[in-house]
Amino acid sequence: MARKRDKHDKHDMAGIIGRSPGQFEAGLTAAAGVATARGPFRNVLVAGMGGSWMAAALVAEAGLARVPIRIHRSYDLPEGLDRSNTLVIASSFSGSTEETLSAYDAARKGRFRLVGIASGGELLARCEHDGVPFVRIPADPPDMQPRCATGYGVGILVGILARSGLAAKGATKTVAGLGPLLAASMQAARRRAKRLIPALRQATPVVYASQRYATVARIWKIKLNENAKTPAFWNVFPELNHNEMTGWIRRQGVFHLVFLTDPEEDPRVLARQKIARNLLGKHGLRSSQITIEGSSLAEKVFSTLLVGDWTSYEQALALGVDPTPVEMVEQFKRLLKRIDD
Repeated sequence: MARKRDKHDKHDMAGIIGRSPGQFEAGLTAAAGVATARGPFRNVLVAGMGGSWMAAALVAEAGLARVPIRIHRSYDLPEGLDRSNTLVIASSFSGSTEETLSAYDAARKGRFRLVGIASGGELLARCEHDGVPFVRIPADPPDMQPRCATGYGVGILVGILARSGLAAKGATKTVAGLGPLLAASMQAARRRAKRLIPALRQATPVVYASQRYATVARIWKIKLNENAKTPAFWNVFPELNHNEMTGWIRRQGVFHLVFLTDPEEDPRVLARQKIARNLLGKHGLRSSQITIEGSSLAEKVFSTLLVGDWTSYEQALALGVDPTPVEMVEQFKRLLKRIDD
């Protein structure tokens, strides 16, 4: 029996989220044949914007690399990169992101060892012309939103790192195991998300986590922005205890705090979260807690992201919007192109 699609979900975002666990293995497979250089590398720089930087940040946060991963979200390349020990990866889902293409050109000019990742577009054309190793994102469907392709990116990046001798021990096996794990927890993740929606529907969400899960909190915020078309914000402990917390005393508007809490976190951080939640509650701020689950850091990161995906999706339906299109972003690109022309 075919699954009934919600009337607001015109592009089947639910189906894409539901199939997302398969992206990890597909990404590893896509990277299996790429001929990447082997060091000696001490650093990796990933140049990418929007959904294309998320995978790199998650690979680093989940402990899947054995060298530092630096993310560059702008034009050209940052100053001070050491060409002798830095691998540059230019990543653009569409292959047409102008900042990433600029970084690619700068890497070529600087004679950095380089790999390209895209679903096609100009980045593919340049890599083929220049003889640069390239991995095509096996996006299904091909026109999916870049923010929905994180699993592909994680698999591809770990595959590249493994072939370059830069992946953490067991990283490939860990990533391959994420698919079955997330598929098994799919319905539970959606149920957890649905329980949040009554509180979020009439409020601006604010996502709080420890520094260990900073990227997870930030992606929750991004998915709420792009899927639910609503303002959302994020911050981390312990830093927010030193500044942002005070700002809630004279808040304007209705907000709801979502605490992402790992029971195995540093006890000092857990104490800060508990005290802050109680203290802010006394000032009238309502909050919910999402307990981070998993037997490894990678499992914790990606299972919590799955709850975030469903939360942003259910919030979109609750607000009566299609979770897929990002018309304002596309309008901005059109306006920017008029200036460039």
